[in-house]
Formats: sequence, C-alpha cells, structure tokens
Amino acid sequence: MFHVSFPNNQTFERQRMCALLVRFVVVLSVLSGSAKATTFVDEFSGCFDDWWCAEQSSHHQHAVLVLQNRTRFPVVVTTEFWWRNAISVDNQPLPKHMTVSLGPEERVELVVIKPRQLNQTTRVYSRFHWVGGVLNATHDDTYRYQLPFAPEQQYRMVQGFGGGYSHTGASRYAVDFAMPVGTPVHAARGGLVIDTEQSHRQGGASRRYAKYANYVVILHSDGTTGEYYHLQFNGVAVETGEEVSAGDMLGYSGNTGFSSLPHLHFAVYSARAFGEYQSIPFQFLPH
Repeated sequence: MFHVSFPNNQTFERQRMCALLVRFVVVLSVLSGSAKATTFVDEFSGCFDDWWCAEQSSHHQHAVLVLQNRTRFPVVVTTEFWWRNAISVDNQPLPKHMTVSLGPEERVELVVIKPRQLNQTTRVYSRFHWVGGVLNATHDDTYRYQLPFAPEQQYRMVQGFGGGYSHTGASRYAVDFAMPVGTPVHAARGGLVIDTEQSHRQGGASRRYAKYANYVVILHSDGTTGEYYHLQFNGVAVETGEEVSAGDMLGYSGNTGFSSLPHLHFAVYSARAFGEYQSIPFQFLPH
C-alpha cells in the first residue's frame, strides 16, 4: 500500500519590525503575518493564511504534490523536501527544494513520486517558505515616488537608506518618518492592495511587540511591493484587492508593533526564494 506521511505541525513567521529608528528582520513563533511565513506541516495538504494551498492526490502507485494559489495576487513558495523510500515516476532523483512563482489563482504541479520499494512505507517531509509578490521582480528605476503623506505636510526622516541602527542587509533601503499618531498616510505609488492588518493596539520598544504591527502592502506594476508599517488601531482605509493610485490615502500612522516612537516605516521590496525579500533603492519626487 502506498502511503505518504509528514511530521508534526510547527509554524513560524518572519516579520519586518521597526523600533524607534530601527528596522529588524527576525523569525517569530506567531501565526498572523504580513504575507510572509515559514511553515512546517504534518501533511501535504492545507491552506496558509487564505493565500495558497498544498494539495496531495494519491493514485494506485504514485502521488502528485501540487500548489494552488487561492488569490488574485502573486505569491512565491519554496518547498523543502526530505524523502524516504521515494523516487520520481521517471526514476530520476527527487529535488531537495523547489521554488515556484504562483500567478493569480495558478495551480502548479511540483512533483509526481512513487515508492522506491513497494513493500516499504514512503514518507515525504516538507517545509514551506513563502512571500507575497513576484519572484526576483525587477524594479522600474525610472519611477519617482511621492512622499507617503499629504503634499502640504512635512515630516522629519529619522532614518534613511543604510541607517546604521537597522537599515542594513536586506532592509538597507528603507525610510522612517517621525509623525504623530493619526497622521494620514498616502500611497507613494499606485498598485493593488494585497495585504493589510489593523487589529492591533499594542506597541513598544521590545521585540515582543513585533507581531502587533499594523500595515498595508501594495503590489506595484513591476512586481515589487510598497509596504507601510506601524499604522494605528483600525487605521487602514483600504481593503485587500483594492486598486489605489499614487496619492490615495491608505490609512493613519501609529505606534504599533516594535516601535518606541510614533512614525511611519516605508520601503520597496522584491520577493526572493525561501520566503526572503530584498529592499530596493528608490527615489522620491522633489518636495
């Protein structure tokens, strides 16, 4: 009898976090997230934050492992595999990992496997890493971004590109604007709203507050994402799936999450394999 089994479920989330002038990237043991997560599953079936699903269909002597995007937003999923008594149906070695970029509502067949020995149990252990956006999206460097607040307003940039406190590595190209709680936040660039969070009230200068950040994530036409963090409780004015234009109001700034100073954190990202992302340099219009 052909059988596929998986280890016990463990879920991790990697969130972007900012404290005062600092922006950290860490791994947290929480369940909610900003369209980014790493998940260890106990069977190759299940859905993740209503974004995408892993599916398994078993047949007489083989099984098909499939990923299905449930949204109209692109998502990048990397699957790590650990095989026991398994081989591909064409008798080729099985991959250690696969990264696929799922388009809106796209279904992708990862691999078709069969037992190496029919009288032994076949086991497949899988771990998923995922991030919303387009894999290795190329930024349109000719685009000039509006400042993420009303044009008649001015707010001090308290940390810019390469800020020594936290804007390094994958988070090098990010900016923080100090602004009072409740300040209207406007889209620096138009696109499709692919993720929001506004249910949190807490914030503070400790990493334990990171999971309480409120935010808006917008997918741009070039496949990058613009991300706006630390919004106030119930401070999101747009809905997932909504198209917005540059200058449209997205919500209200706050001090939620890992933050000890009311401010807005803004950056542009490109999705990478293994649930990673890379911030991208961009330019604002003259103000």
